[in-house]
Amino acid sequence: MKTASIVINAVIAAATLVILVRFFRKDGEWQLRGGLKAFRYFTVLSNAFCAVAALMMAVGQLGGAPSRLVLLMKYLGTVSVTVTLLTVFLFLGPTQGGYGELLRGENLYMHLIGPVLAIVSYRFLERQDMTFATALTGLVPVLLYGALYLYRVVLSPGDSRWEDFYGFNKSGRWPISCAMMIAGTFVVCLLLWIG
Repeated sequence: MKTASIVINAVIAAATLVILVRFFRKDGEWQLRGGLKAFRYFTVLSNAFCAVAALMMAVGQLGGAPSRLVLLMKYLGTVSVTVTLLTVFLFLGPTQGGYGELLRGENLYMHLIGPVLAIVSYRFLERQDMTFATALTGLVPVLLYGALYLYRVVLSPGDSRWEDFYGFNKSGRWPISCAMMIAGTFVVCLLLWIG
C-alpha cells in the first residue's frame, strides 16, 4: 500500500507540473502573463495545491511515515480537486454546452484523472482518523477562492473585473451559487471523513 501511495502521488505531482509548465509556453515562446492568468481558475489552483500535497505525501512515505501536517495537506488537496470534479460534472457540463471541451487535453487530467487519483490514493491508501472539526478545514480552500471570485466577478470596479467564467453569477444568482458550493464542499468533507 505504501508503494502504491508513493507511485500515485508521484504521478499526480509530475503530471500536474508538466501541465502547469505548459500554461507558460505558447506558440514556442514563454509567456509569463498568460501562464499566470491560468491561476485565476479554481481548477488550476486546486490541482496545483493537490500536486504539492501529493509530493509532500510521496516524500513523507519515502521517509517512513508522513506527518499529521502532510496528511492534512493531502486531505485538503483531495477535497479541493473533488470539488473541481463534481463542479465539472454536476454544474459546468450541463450549463456550458456539454463535456467535450471540459474533458479535452489537459482538462481531462485536471477535471477527471487527477482528482480520481487523489481520491483513490487518499481514501484507500492514506486516510487516517481525524476529528469532525479537522474535517471541516476542507471548506477553507473553497471559502477562500469563493471570496476571491465574488470580489473579482461581482464587487470589484468594472475595469478590473473577471468575466464570470464559471457562470456562478448568472442572472445575479451568486448567493445561491455560493451557498451550493459551500454545501457541496461540506458533503465532500463528510464523505471523505466518514468513508
